[in-house]
Amino acid sequence: MPQTPDTVIRVRGVSKTYGVKRVLDDVSFDIPAGTVTGLLGPNGSGKSTAMRTMLGLTIADAGSTTFDGVLFRDLAQPGRTVGALLDPGAHHPGRSVEDTLATAAILTGSPRERVGELIATLGLASAARRRFGALSLGMKQRVALAVALVGRPRHLILDEPMNGLDIETGDWLRSTLVHHAHTTGGCVLVSTHLLQELQTFADRIVVLSEGAIRYSGEVGDLTADKNATAIAADSDLLRRALTTRGIPFSVRPEDGRFSVGIDPRSLSEICIADRIVLDELAEDRESISDLYRRLTRGQYRVEGDVFDPR
Repeated sequence: MPQTPDTVIRVRGVSKTYGVKRVLDDVSFDIPAGTVTGLLGPNGSGKSTAMRTMLGLTIADAGSTTFDGVLFRDLAQPGRTVGALLDPGAHHPGRSVEDTLATAAILTGSPRERVGELIATLGLASAARRRFGALSLGMKQRVALAVALVGRPRHLILDEPMNGLDIETGDWLRSTLVHHAHTTGGCVLVSTHLLQELQTFADRIVVLSEGAIRYSGEVGDLTADKNATAIAADSDLLRRALTTRGIPFSVRPEDGRFSVGIDPRSLSEICIADRIVLDELAEDRESISDLYRRLTRGQYRVEGDVFDPR
């Protein structure tokens, strides 16, 4: 695929197989400078493996990832170039929160004052002396975020960073990620299942299913097609008008509502020309959730009725 202008993270042809299972299949995508990109996919789609290969924690069978044109292993100061959160629980359980962050500061060559800044910003003051292993999931997530941010890195790679966060901290994180990308010119890659929420802060989206890329591009382009939905006073007249013009449509039998493959303005012009009265006319834009389900092709779809525990 061609390089996007000002791209600073490039993933090219990454493949990974465990035994006979192909976990990643020729995965390629760009993360342009100054953007927040969401990595979406069902459980088992390869998201975490993709992130681990980007950082060299899992060795890919083929392909590579570069940060500003350099492999992660060759970065002069990796902790100041890329901040990562892959497993919030992957810290020494007996070490205090403050010591955990102090260790991260030493490893990234950051001043000790940075530890105090992050403890205050992320609301960790009351837990600073507590052992990491005794923390709740939400507090562990905050500590892991602080570790990722301690080196003031240009790029961030975060696997499910919203897990366990309260509403206030989640709002802060979203604002921080957008501010970071848009003001520093760095890249932010966020893996998440919160599809509707992603629309509020991500610039781009990469959809991964069964180890392969199903979509990579702007969030707005996902739902750019604006189809029309309408209820006609005379359904037969509308059906004839659309069929004659070769316009695709479907009709819901329960209420006679038309879903038409053109925008509302174009449909209204047809109805005016053919003297068709509409009781309702609206935009019918596919939601990102519906599109996500279609792109992932029902991977790991739950079948059957709602489970009755009785």
